[in-house]
Amino acid sequence: MTFARSLLKPAGMLLLLLVLVFSVGVALAEDPVELAVRITPDQLTGPGEVTVSLEVSNASDLDMIAPVTLYDPAGNPVTSFGDGGSYVLKAGEARSWEGKWNVTQAQLDAGAVTFTARYHIEDESGALVEMSRQTSARIQFQGERANLTVTRKIEPQVVRPGSQATVTYELRNSGTVHLNDIRVQENISKTAKTVKSLAAGESVSLTFNSRMGNSNLTSNATITYKVPGESKTQTVKVEDAVIASAKPDLKLALSSPTDAVNVGDRATLVITFTNAGNVSYSNVTVTDAKLGDIVTGLEIPAGQTVTEERQFILSEAATFKVTATLPDNTGETKKMTSNELRIGVYDPEKQLLLTLNLTSDQDSVPRVPADVRLHLKVTNNSNIKAEKIAITHGSTAIYTIASLEPGASVTLDRDVTIPQAGQFRFTATLRDALNNEVKFESNTIRIIEAPDAGAITPVPVVTVAPPELVTSAPVDPLLTNSRNILRTVMLAMMGVFGAALALFAVSSLIRLNKLRKSKSAFDHLELAERRDYTEPADDDGLDDGGDSLPEEPEEADVPVKANQKKEEAEKELLPHEKLLRSAAQTDAEKAPAPESMPPVDGMGGYRVTRAPESAASAPAESAPAEKPAEEGTLDSPRRHRRASRRMDEE
Repeated sequence: MTFARSLLKPAGMLLLLLVLVFSVGVALAEDPVELAVRITPDQLTGPGEVTVSLEVSNASDLDMIAPVTLYDPAGNPVTSFGDGGSYVLKAGEARSWEGKWNVTQAQLDAGAVTFTARYHIEDESGALVEMSRQTSARIQFQGERANLTVTRKIEPQVVRPGSQATVTYELRNSGTVHLNDIRVQENISKTAKTVKSLAAGESVSLTFNSRMGNSNLTSNATITYKVPGESKTQTVKVEDAVIASAKPDLKLALSSPTDAVNVGDRATLVITFTNAGNVSYSNVTVTDAKLGDIVTGLEIPAGQTVTEERQFILSEAATFKVTATLPDNTGETKKMTSNELRIGVYDPEKQLLLTLNLTSDQDSVPRVPADVRLHLKVTNNSNIKAEKIAITHGSTAIYTIASLEPGASVTLDRDVTIPQAGQFRFTATLRDALNNEVKFESNTIRIIEAPDAGAITPVPVVTVAPPELVTSAPVDPLLTNSRNILRTVMLAMMGVFGAALALFAVSSLIRLNKLRKSKSAFDHLELAERRDYTEPADDDGLDDGGDSLPEEPEEADVPVKANQKKEEAEKELLPHEKLLRSAAQTDAEKAPAPESMPPVDGMGGYRVTRAPESAASAPAESAPAEKPAEEGTLDSPRRHRRASRRMDEE
């Protein structure tokens, strides 16, 4: 490529030159104006007046449509030529002008006096084109002339800190007389240098040095000299020039568009130089240990990036590492080594090839977000096993397929929630036999939102965010078996808990039934507002409310009925109830007789005693039928209420 560039630049310049020459030739062929000038005298010993004879002619057979304007060497119109300096030339006409001109020292030094004619002509399209033609008359300077020509050279162009900066002045006597006492004062040096005498046509060089620091230096000079016979000292000023302190910043990188190629294909090496410093490099050579010189004659200007490409045919994997030899404009030559670059070579038989086919159970949804089922079929179409295939949607990891044999396929079913309508695509990423990462894309499916099933309105196609997974990815068998065992244990525990709950309910019912029977084994007294068992009941045949009381049974029938009830009750009693009843009877027999009880206290108090059950079950002959009820014994509730009422009335 460097060789091509070296040929391209001269070829381009040659082509441009040919175009210019051709254009000028065409212009001259079409230009009708001719200009000639001469001066008298043509030799002077100093600035002075000369006579100028000038002729302007129209060499074509057509009249000029615009006037010709003549200008003197100072660039001013020659007013005495035609009308204010302009004149329209007819076909074949010539117009002469003669006048005076004061030649300057600069024109004497240049050796010529130049006049200019400007005019307009028509091109092929009829448009006016401005033209300009110059003509010069030679003049020689024959007198004495003092002139000193100064040329400055700075080496190196950029100086590394600690190195010497060198400024060289070449002094040439371009006049006709000797120059004396030439003195040069350079800004980078405190010491001036002098030249005693310099003859006409001779040259001399003066050099100044300065050690460079981290800052730039500024070069300028004041030069003085004397001319014989003159008392005035002549002075020449040399303008400022910056001598830069070197700040190199060059980087070399080796890269390639591909990490691997097929056997026998070309691999491309890209060599990139990034020069961010102020040091320039020229005639750079880039060399590889196995390939030799791969780049020569390279230029790397300061502040620019230069890239070179080279191609090589590879039959096996190769590692490249190049070294650049870098001569710079500080006068030094450095070397730089690039990074290592490995380019693999594919065996077509071991190249990975996967296909991903994506489908959906529905192409449109009535509203979003919506649940859809996606089916992704991954097929290994290569001749080798594919391992660790990572399936992703955008930047979201979906699932990893451990391995896939050649020709085998696996289908991933996913219930996903899509947040909006749009396009969906999955990516499979894995590494090939050269450990390079390769990716394969699935087809793209589109799911639209169609609220009205009868008239689907297309919606803008957008790329949606990774879908929200509703069902989990396939898990391995160990995790599935663990879940099944846990589910079985949970069901067994629920059965045990149900059985325990049933047993608890049955036992509760049994206890409630026993409690009910236990309560029925005790006597319970009905409490009234006031009771007095010390006075006999007022048997007025009325209850507390004044109603008639039912007739009481005959006294003769009381013992018989009591015995019958006692027998029936004993038959219905449970064993523990019989024991409680026997204990109650024993307590009743031990109770004091009513006659031994203290009298009533007269304050409405009363005593409650339990009548022995044995009295109710005694034979009829042991209790006289005509004997009234004793005071203090438990009687009917109706009698109690009547007694309470009498106490209230009193």
